[in-house]
Amino acid sequence: MNIFALEIWYDEGSICTFYTVKWVTEDDDAASETDKFFNTYAVHEHPFEENALQLFRLITESIGNRYGATEDFFDRIVNKAQELPPKPKHWVEEIKDLGINFPLRLFCYRVSEQILILFNGGIKESQGTQKSKGLRMKFHEAQTFVKKIEEALQSGMIEISDDDRHLQNFDGTTEIIL
Repeated sequence: MNIFALEIWYDEGSICTFYTVKWVTEDDDAASETDKFFNTYAVHEHPFEENALQLFRLITESIGNRYGATEDFFDRIVNKAQELPPKPKHWVEEIKDLGINFPLRLFCYRVSEQILILFNGGIKESQGTQKSKGLRMKFHEAQTFVKKIEEALQSGMIEISDDDRHLQNFDGTTEIIL
């Protein structure tokens, strides 16, 4: 059975807390899904290094500190997961700067304007996400994550904390395993 943990990825933003997922395995040092994405693309001399860094800044600076996870950032909805970056038609200047042909996609799930869960992603090689060889499996994984997270939220197994910035189990503990 596929079991994963929800854990905080970045919570230094003034508006939004970012979570990620990590497969529960015997190897506790395994990287989270979001770290796998940035460890692949945001590395020195990778052809998409600057694009990955732009996406990182969009997430941490624009969403985390300036705007929060507002609807402006989530117009690429694929089934239940969303894709970052959004289409550059919105008033947010940082989105326009990325352009319409931005080559990377990072899957995520917007819980609220203060909580965003990031998954993994890759290079968009064709018009449709599911037609991009490198994104197809990440797309299906994101859908699985979102389904389990939504079920846990709807059943009350996990809930949003009183400060609206964190997720916790129904009993108030913060180690979330799904």
